[in-house]
Amino acid sequence: MLSMPVTCEIPATTHKVVGWWPQSIDPLKAGVRMRCLTPLAALQRDGVEVELYDPACEARYCSVIVQAWSVFGTVRNSLPPDAMLVAVARLKQQGVRIVVDNCDNQFYNPTNNPDWEAQVNRLRKLLAMADHLVCATEALAQVTREQGFEQPVSVVGDAVEGDADLMPGESWARRHLNPRRWPAKRKLLQHARWVGYWRDRGHLPLVWFGNHGVGFAEGGMGDLAAVRDQIHRVSERCPVSLSVISNHPPKYQALFRDWSIPHHYLDWDRTTFLEALRLHDVALIPVADNPFTRCKSGNRVATALHEGLSVVADAISSYKVFSEFGFLNGFDGAVADYLLDAEGRKERAAAGRAFVARKCSQAAVALQWRQVINAELLRASGRATSAAGVDSRATSLRA
Repeated sequence: MLSMPVTCEIPATTHKVVGWWPQSIDPLKAGVRMRCLTPLAALQRDGVEVELYDPACEARYCSVIVQAWSVFGTVRNSLPPDAMLVAVARLKQQGVRIVVDNCDNQFYNPTNNPDWEAQVNRLRKLLAMADHLVCATEALAQVTREQGFEQPVSVVGDAVEGDADLMPGESWARRHLNPRRWPAKRKLLQHARWVGYWRDRGHLPLVWFGNHGVGFAEGGMGDLAAVRDQIHRVSERCPVSLSVISNHPPKYQALFRDWSIPHHYLDWDRTTFLEALRLHDVALIPVADNPFTRCKSGNRVATALHEGLSVVADAISSYKVFSEFGFLNGFDGAVADYLLDAEGRKERAAAGRAFVARKCSQAAVALQWRQVINAELLRASGRATSAAGVDSRATSLRA
């Protein structure tokens, strides 16, 4: 269970700690939860000298970790984007080291949208103030270097989340007895009946899950629609049903109205998502190849494996580490052979689940963050003159 990290409660002293300043403190935001609040809570339990940023305690901070999305006006943040840049500049002038964490390739602007470019220019200003960069993938680290930012870069991935992580700080009663949760529970039960109906008739349950898409890059639900013909050919040899768990019913209706295989939509809800995912046997994760998707983390593959599903996916760089645990060669004709080999699929998925438990757990990712934070603390203490130069490979998923 996620508890809110402790902030500074004592007067400033000469003892320095690292402050962590997320774009907001809303634990319902995945990027805030996964890339700040959850690892921060774990590190504090282990006694690491890091705390949630508090402007009243700035004198304590040797370094402050800032999320890249904090300077974008497309999300609700704790400060307006320009005010955030001013605040970071002030910290920098006070001698505080700035660590910027990023999980997406916002530089990709395929339509040359001037409004988006204005957002990216704020990101460039933020990155220019950074002393140390953290990226969610090695591909994103490389893109950041190619954009001209030569600071040391560490790669810290995303941890898989369990049910409790998706409902931080909530009691069992609140999770299960709150009347506001009942509509989502009813939808889950209806969906379970639908999956069971087609399973009983010999249809292998497939699932696609994720955000329907973003405004500045291709991807999302459209990636699944793009492999329609391949999936229909697969169904001629291996009957399947398809569930789509997402957040845009009209888009689903528009993209899938002409699909002939059984398919059904379920609204993504944090209280039912993982339970819904576990109803299925195989997760489909097609990914259109573009500069945005190449920089995404392997979290969707890891989540599916963690919940016991087999995986069919395209082979972007962050997925390659999972290649022996699923079918990550795209959606060609060999997919049907993979789906028909039930025992082989289960063996691969079981091995993948064990791998994810070792490499993508909350503890494993907290350790990656610990290396970054310890480097900052060592530099502040004067015990290491090159602590900021953490080799990105040392904190990558393969470490």
